[in-house]
Amino acid sequence: MKAYRHYVIKTLEALENSHGYIFAQLLNLASSGEMKDIMLAFETGDTYDFQYAHFEDLQDTNIQKLIGLLRHIDQTFKTIKEENNILGEEIFPERNREDRFNGDDNDFL
Repeated sequence: MKAYRHYVIKTLEALENSHGYIFAQLLNLASSGEMKDIMLAFETGDTYDFQYAHFEDLQDTNIQKLIGLLRHIDQTFKTIKEENNILGEEIFPERNREDRFNGDDNDFL
């Protein structure tokens, strides 16, 4: 059972990494498309906490599909974590960070 739990945790880590990669591509699409003018206001080194709500009204069907996929990843992550009683600190324990998948409006960047 210990090995199984280990691989459940590794699966959660893979889901979290995948979420980050996909969200980054969503940002790339938006910044080169409908949000191009908005993104020009940012300078190199600026940071901003983007949330799904920033993209939900965009017309780009690719972005809308990615938002749907990201929400599905969020829900799958949460369900697997809860059904297996995995603690947030068990996921990427070396990062010593709060579990980023506990928010209502999962925003990760």
